[in-house]
Amino acid sequence: MNAREPVAKQLDVLAGSVRKQDAAVGELLARLATAVKDGRYDEVKAYAAALDPHSLAELITVRRSPVWAVLEVIRNTLVFAPIAVTWFGLATASAAYEQLLKARPELISRPFLLLWQESFEGTAAVLSFSTLAIIDASLIALLIVLSLTIHVRADVRDVSTRTRVLLRESEIRLLLGHALSLSAGPSLTDASADTVLDEMVAEERRIYERAMEREQQLTDLQSVVRDLRVAADDLARAARALPSPTDEPSDIRRITPAR
Repeated sequence: MNAREPVAKQLDVLAGSVRKQDAAVGELLARLATAVKDGRYDEVKAYAAALDPHSLAELITVRRSPVWAVLEVIRNTLVFAPIAVTWFGLATASAAYEQLLKARPELISRPFLLLWQESFEGTAAVLSFSTLAIIDASLIALLIVLSLTIHVRADVRDVSTRTRVLLRESEIRLLLGHALSLSAGPSLTDASADTVLDEMVAEERRIYERAMEREQQLTDLQSVVRDLRVAADDLARAARALPSPTDEPSDIRRITPAR
């Protein structure tokens, strides 16, 4: 058994658990397991890049009840209900107010809200102002209750679920990382490892020999530089000892080279 088979088996098990929730993702994991087992390294990299460990962990760990999903849909839909009811009430009240003033112009001095509260003297079947306000307040209260219920469940009761998701995500990341590490190429056998080690030792020896050669060349160069410095000092002293045109022959000094 090579090193790829245990990883392929773990991926097969993961694919089986994911396939119950999402058949497409489960099939992708199964193909990844097959690619790891067969040593198809390019396919391993491609399949692993297409997978999101966090989404996989949520798919496996989280069991969402249909009831909570329905409650979330109802909450999101009811957000616009108070606005719709209010504008519907205003539209019907405005039409009824217009009809009332046409029938009884003397009521123009009475406040619009008062007439609305009195259902416009019964001339039109409209909701009174107080009834419309109670409906809006009830919808807003229902939204508040639903939002609190959903948030309490998500922030309090689902803490352990989030912990399980994080743990599962770390396991999936480790498994995918192991699969990717195998995609770097076939593992070295003992013989090939010994060959690589021998080549490294030989290369180290060549580098050491070249370094010794460079050190010897540097030593020789330092010796040449030292000789050149001594010769330059001799030339400088000889130049200083040369007689000028006004010097007498007796003033010429003998030049002794430096030892």
